[in-house]
Amino acid sequence: MLDIARQFYPVDIIKEFIDTIKNAGGTFLHLHFSDHENYALESDVLNQRAENAVINADGIYINPNTNKPFLSYAQLKEIVDYAKSQHIELIPELGSPNHMGAIFSLLEKEHGKEYVNTLKSKWTDEEIDITNLDSIDFIKTLISEVVDIFGNSSRHFHIGGDEFGYSVDNNYEFINYANTLTLFLAKKGLKTRIWNDGIIKSTIDQLNPNIQITYWSFDGDTQDSNEADKRRKIRISMPELIEKGFSVLNYNSYYLYINPKDGSATSHDSDFAMRDVLKNWELGIWDGQNHENKVKDSSKIMGSALSIWGENAGSLNSQTIQKYTAGLLEAIIYKTNAESDPSGRTVKRLKALANDNLAALNPNTYIDLEQIENNMIIDLEKNQQTVYLLQEDMLKQKKNLTFWLQGSPNNKIALGPNWNKTDSVKTKQNKNYQAYEYLDTKLWIDQDIQVDIHE
Repeated sequence: MLDIARQFYPVDIIKEFIDTIKNAGGTFLHLHFSDHENYALESDVLNQRAENAVINADGIYINPNTNKPFLSYAQLKEIVDYAKSQHIELIPELGSPNHMGAIFSLLEKEHGKEYVNTLKSKWTDEEIDITNLDSIDFIKTLISEVVDIFGNSSRHFHIGGDEFGYSVDNNYEFINYANTLTLFLAKKGLKTRIWNDGIIKSTIDQLNPNIQITYWSFDGDTQDSNEADKRRKIRISMPELIEKGFSVLNYNSYYLYINPKDGSATSHDSDFAMRDVLKNWELGIWDGQNHENKVKDSSKIMGSALSIWGENAGSLNSQTIQKYTAGLLEAIIYKTNAESDPSGRTVKRLKALANDNLAALNPNTYIDLEQIENNMIIDLEKNQQTVYLLQEDMLKQKKNLTFWLQGSPNNKIALGPNWNKTDSVKTKQNKNYQAYEYLDTKLWIDQDIQVDIHE
């Protein structure tokens, strides 16, 4: 699942995600393009048109009213055609009843505040009124537009259903809403997917059994222990959904969520998460780190997905995020597909590689030069991967930057032709360092690290 609403990704980067999925043996890319912050697709319904946009130096369309980026119809067609050529399904997510902020903002600019207020929930400005026929008709209109844009590259459509307000007494309203949209999508030949938040024990038998559940958290990851207990009492678990005959996918928010953070100078967090997945996660583990209530027969789970969220990405470049997360994405696909090996040998091999030779699975690790702070020391520890530097062009804007790379003979770094080895050598913390320079930047590399300079 790629959040392109809060962290925009241009066409070429989305294609790279598709390549990673294809090469690792995955089958789909779930695109989360709508949230409070942005609606990242061109839309006639919302009057967000390429013809009225500003095109920046990178060829990205920017809505001049919101200053937010979006994919044009032509760009999305390019992605759709590429995904089809790689046999990767694109699954659009148009989330509601919550996460409607960007849609409401665009509608207000086109139709005025009074009209938008007629669509909103009586209880909160962040949600659409799921009991209002006009609101439902609007969502259907927007869904139809998205379905037409994605064409036959999609067999599924995700309608959201996470992080909205409800009680046990009025949950039937959401069930009716979900069922209505499911029937609407079925007439278009699409199967509905939905987050698990609003699916509770008391109304589960009213929910259309053809809906597929993307299960991310039993309690919504609330930090309030009392609220967590309350949610776990009323919500239905993944094993219970399976017992009821529902199709489920594992989106476990502990192992299978990553939220890249502004200032992340290295791919360390993603590399750690990759090891964690390979060593400790399996398809049946759906409830955070809890292994006790796992689904024992994982063949009853349709699959899994890595969710790459964007709310904390800040200045992180989309290319950097793609490079940082590629290994983790591959690991999740490998572990998911390994479940089909009844001998268990594939799972054991993956765990062993995570412990002893991660580079055999994921040979590369990365440093983002835009995120580097002066005099930062980066410790490669026992990392046997080859280090690559990203965003070298940003060094033109940084003056007198110095940073240090510490490691061992197991470590390697690949430098581009712009870097020059100097005669300068320094000792720091009982380690000897060799200086390499590019523009005003000086990189001190531990002499134990293998250095390759590529022409």
